Amino acid sequence: MEEVKIKKILCSYDFSEESRKALDMAFFLTGAIKGCELFILNVYRPIPTPVGDFTGATDSYLEDNEEELEKSRKRLHEVVENIKREHNIEKCNGDVVMGNPVEEILHAIDNEKPDLVIMGNKKHGFKKGIILGSVSERVSANSPVSVLIAR
Repeated sequence: MEEVKIKKILCSYDFSEESRKALDMAFFLTGAIKGCELFILNVYRPIPTPVGDFTGATDSYLEDNEEELEKSRKRLHEVVENIKREHNIEKCNGDVVMGNPVEEILHAIDNEKPDLVIMGNKKHGFKKGIILGSVSERVSANSPVSVLIAR
């Protein structure tokens, strides 16, 4: 049997209750594994801008996106500092990116090279779930590393 070594955990966190469960599990495991690092990723899904807009609404949407992105960065910074302070996890950092959550999480997996990804799971209902699927399901299906889905 091969020994499993977890040196780095990537946790997808969107400030929801479901992702909070994933974050709780991530910092618990990080603290329990000597030398393990925790990377927290928040993906901000941008407000779509109108195509062919001549009214200036596009500029307004872009400004709104930048403001929300900055708010998310501040919130995530507070979360990271709180984890370091309250849970004594020194190797903890994070990033906020804008884009499609599935694509950005998979991109972060390629860049950060975690050994494990931990995510929450939102219930979308039958119709929406069939059409869209969940972010956690699509990441899990395409991830080169193990994905733990916290419920």
